[in-house]
Amino acid sequence: MKRKGFLWGIIVAILVLAGCGQGQDSASDEMGFDNDEDFGVISSEQSTVNTKITLKPPLVTDSNIACFKFKCNVAPCSFKCKLDSNAWKKCKSPKTYTGLSEGTHTFKVKAGKNGVWDKSPASYSWSVYALASSVSAGGEHTCAVTSNGGVKCWGYNWYGELGNGNTADSNVPVDVSGLSSGVSAISAGGWHTCALLTSGGVKCWGYNYDGELGNGTWTDSYAPVNVSGLSSGVSAISAGLYHTCALTSGGGVKCWGRNVEGQLGNGEYLNSYNVPVNVSGLSSGISAISAGWYHTCALTSGGGVKCWGYNWFGELGNGTWVDSYVPVNVSGLSSGVSAISAGGHHTCGLTSSGGVKCWGWNYDGQLGNGNNTNSNVPVDVYGLSSGVIAISAGSEHTCALTSSGGVKCWGDNWAGQLGNGNNNNSNVPVNVSGLSSGVSAISAGYTHTCGLLTSGGVKCWGRNLEGQLGNGNNTDSYVPVDVVGFGP
Repeated sequence: MKRKGFLWGIIVAILVLAGCGQGQDSASDEMGFDNDEDFGVISSEQSTVNTKITLKPPLVTDSNIACFKFKCNVAPCSFKCKLDSNAWKKCKSPKTYTGLSEGTHTFKVKAGKNGVWDKSPASYSWSVYALASSVSAGGEHTCAVTSNGGVKCWGYNWYGELGNGNTADSNVPVDVSGLSSGVSAISAGGWHTCALLTSGGVKCWGYNYDGELGNGTWTDSYAPVNVSGLSSGVSAISAGLYHTCALTSGGGVKCWGRNVEGQLGNGEYLNSYNVPVNVSGLSSGISAISAGWYHTCALTSGGGVKCWGYNWFGELGNGTWVDSYVPVNVSGLSSGVSAISAGGHHTCGLTSSGGVKCWGWNYDGQLGNGNNTNSNVPVDVYGLSSGVIAISAGSEHTCALTSSGGVKCWGDNWAGQLGNGNNNNSNVPVNVSGLSSGVSAISAGYTHTCGLLTSGGVKCWGRNLEGQLGNGNNTDSYVPVDVVGFGP
């Protein structure tokens, strides 16, 4: 008991130093009826007691802690406080609330003296938002890592890909069960999602028919499960349509899930694996990975690119149309590449000079070279020979982040995933409306796209039937919309 009291004393002291010393409650502490003794009956006459809030949080903040100070005009007074729709409860100044959820909150306080209470309580409303540090657009859902290492997902949830313990779709972000902190990266696949922990471990959830969760079963999971053998030592992850890959801290690559097209790269095909297997010849020397629909690519530490798996449309980029069950070199890209992204049936590479090259399927213009002809070798994206710092290949469209923080997209646009205000396909890059600057990362999904803002906010555009844009409705948008609860 003495130790407990000592610790509480430390906590109180910290709050005092922070400007709030007592009256600390969690947001849930205000729920229910007020069972405390009443302080008096409100006078039927006009109240002469007035209440004033003297300390309050900013109008918009990313903090889930709020501190209030208040006073009355006829001190000493008694006070009652309430948060949002909760009941009035006796309180003292200062008053602290912790564990606040994202959204708008309203604090009210009224002073009382000799049975007379302020009939016009002081009131203050403010908004709490989450800051996103990364975003990943999947098949029909989207996920983001928050600045405190938590994960939120939104959109389609038939297979539990939102990870919140149920299968109900959500058009606003929901918390992933058990991942309120400790996550460093996220990757949304077709109908499953995987997270990289700060400990170097990997957890996945959602669809698992092909073993893409990697936990040794074939059963879907509505909440995160551990990937077998990967409790540590992983530096990057990438979820494809029905398979997943991980980059180890030693520069090796492991993959699991569907392998009908050889996308696991272990020298065979047809047999799917529900636990990680080593990619042939890639036990070291790899700096980045990207899993597409039915193929996978890796960036070597020397700046070269290797791909494996399905190659019907030339997505392996080795000058053939033949599938490969082991990694093959991409033609002309033995060096000079700084990033890669594998999409539906195409792949793109970012060169060290800031240019973009793509190869594979080009039916909708996703290669961005001004025509619609498939290519089994890399081609230059029109107008993007320099000035690009990141790329993302979606199902049948591609997007690039420029050095000025702007976004350009090209390819399929039937749902507005290019974000330029219409739904016309384009085989050359077009500017995303309203995003000429201020973007720090991009992610292209199946038929939607998302951008992470430098402010910590998230914007998405394109198809929204399943709520994957996260803006609280299910209407497609041809221009970027704000994801609820993120950013100022």
